[in-house]
Amino acid sequence: MTPSYITSFLQIKDPRVETFVHEQLQKGKLWTDPLVQINPAYKKSLDISQLVAQNILHPDCQKYFPKFQFYYHQEQAFRAYHQNLPYVLTTGTGSGKSLSYVVPIIDDLHRNPHLKGVRAILVYPMNALINSQKGEFEKYFKKYAEIAGETPIRVEQYTGQEELTKKSEIQNNPPHILLTNYVMLELMLSRKDETAFVESPILKFLVLDELHTYRGRQGADVAMVIRKLRQRCGQDFLCIGTSATMATEGTRGDRRQTVANVASKLFGTAINPEQVIDETLEKAIALPTPTVSQLQTVLREPIPTQKTEANFLKHPLSAWIENNFGLKEEGEDQHLVRRTPRTLSEGASQLHQETGIDLEICLQKLREHFLWGSETKGLAFRLHQFISQGGSVYTTLEKPERRQLTLEGQYKTDGDRLLYPLVFCRECGQDYYMVQYDSVRNTVTPRLPNIYDIEADQHQGYLALNDPEIWDEEKVDNLPDTWFKVTKRHGRTPKDEYLNHIPHKLWLHSDGKVVQGAVAQGQDQDIVSAWFVAQPFLVCLNCGVVHTRKKNEYSKLARLSNEGRSTSTTLLCLSTVSRLKEEPAIEPESAKILSFTDNRQDASLQAGHFNDFVQTSFLRAALNRALKEQGELTHKNLAAAVVATMGIDQADYAKEVVEFGPNVQKNEQAFKKLIEYRLYEDLRRGWRIVQPNL
Repeated sequence: MTPSYITSFLQIKDPRVETFVHEQLQKGKLWTDPLVQINPAYKKSLDISQLVAQNILHPDCQKYFPKFQFYYHQEQAFRAYHQNLPYVLTTGTGSGKSLSYVVPIIDDLHRNPHLKGVRAILVYPMNALINSQKGEFEKYFKKYAEIAGETPIRVEQYTGQEELTKKSEIQNNPPHILLTNYVMLELMLSRKDETAFVESPILKFLVLDELHTYRGRQGADVAMVIRKLRQRCGQDFLCIGTSATMATEGTRGDRRQTVANVASKLFGTAINPEQVIDETLEKAIALPTPTVSQLQTVLREPIPTQKTEANFLKHPLSAWIENNFGLKEEGEDQHLVRRTPRTLSEGASQLHQETGIDLEICLQKLREHFLWGSETKGLAFRLHQFISQGGSVYTTLEKPERRQLTLEGQYKTDGDRLLYPLVFCRECGQDYYMVQYDSVRNTVTPRLPNIYDIEADQHQGYLALNDPEIWDEEKVDNLPDTWFKVTKRHGRTPKDEYLNHIPHKLWLHSDGKVVQGAVAQGQDQDIVSAWFVAQPFLVCLNCGVVHTRKKNEYSKLARLSNEGRSTSTTLLCLSTVSRLKEEPAIEPESAKILSFTDNRQDASLQAGHFNDFVQTSFLRAALNRALKEQGELTHKNLAAAVVATMGIDQADYAKEVVEFGPNVQKNEQAFKKLIEYRLYEDLRRGWRIVQPNL
């Protein structure tokens, strides 16, 4: 998200404030350096044949996972299942968590081949995860089919989105493994047609994926559903949970105890800390810790011309990077754990302190080395870029040339002066302090920079500095006539509902105290005059624009930025894809981006937002191309020229394609009229300021 985009929604009248904001944005105030995280190597364990030889797994499992070598944490899960102990797996992304329960379920069904009915219920927080897991099962079943024919195991997804015939088929012939979500699981407990699922006499496994999502009230609901399920089926089934992150504080023992406590409450069965399986990592680079002289030598030398994986794995700087960006030893047993992600600059600073080599050289060498490791797959890493919302500009209550400016939200400066958030008129850029005015105590204090709250409150409002003078009592006549009533006795007087919106002059000290005007004029420069208007904001004192009460404050006043998550995500995705397409080393079809959210409601909103954005972008691109080709467009040829540049035919927009006859032109004319309407609607300024409601 570039500074030009952020500032395109913002007008700032005061040149000093405008300069300050631009300088802060150029320094990257809203987008800090990305954090670097090394993808760790998980400790390898026994392969499938060894586990079969030890009778941990059934021989038929080899047909699903031929020549497969498991990780150590997966083997621990298999052994817990073998002892009929509930367990929770808390390992990182890409560690094969799903295999920790898929393999035991397959093993159990082959040890009990004559079972009919639901043996395992797998619960996921999102249907997208269910679709993905169904695909994984099909992949394993395909391998089995290549060796031994059709698998005897049946898996079905039951999410409420299936066709009626498919639902009836599953109800009448329940599968061995049922993939569902927690909402459907609760509904199964109350529906007669789905009794066979929840009263299955052979139910042995209940798996909850992404365990960390079940918290708060939702977690309590799921815990109650599990207890009802246990009561209905009459089985003390084996509870299994998986989660990438659940606890990060304290020692390894503390973290496992915390997870065990949460899982015990959720599942309604005792889970000991020993049954919480965390990740067991190992170093990918088998080199001793490099000495200072070794690091100094390689930092002064260029990167080897032969950038092979073998050369990377024996390079001293590779070992230093894994030790300082990737792994650290914890506890008496020196258990390897991930390091907290850090920026490249922080790593370069540490390398500079250890070796005495110039900081810029250290930074450049680290950058080159990370790219080398990525290209050869010798050291995989991820970048975590956090984008913050713009928030507000905060300033002191002083004359424009003296006031202190900051983007850090705080209540006071070091000099005990109050800091007030500023908002800006969308029409002219006049800045207003967001304040709480207490006429009894004679104080004006800052209020939270929330400009969406339009509840009428005579104490909440806005202050505009009277320097230079932007208002006086004579300008009251410029206010709308609808604000006033005219009587013979009192003449033109404000109506009661508008009385607090007539600008009220105040003399103020930098600590927010209101002083008398006569006293203030004889004091020093710490006193400023300002005009107070109550919320909601109805008139700009500088440009005179008048607003109605029905409009929300967001459409009248702007902060530094107020983009929602959908808009921000869309813009970041567009910017990223555009940059990817500019890279010659990246194939055009590889210039893609995946947007993910773990909240179903957010996913629904974001999907719709992306679709709208794609359509709008397509429309504007066509208009831009038409302008370049035609040079000038009039109302008469606008729609036809834009449609011509789109390069689409009836099959792309018509529900019923007509190739011959008079209706061919009818479809085309209807589409042109639609495009014409969309073009003019998009060119309206009003589209910029909108708060979509899901």
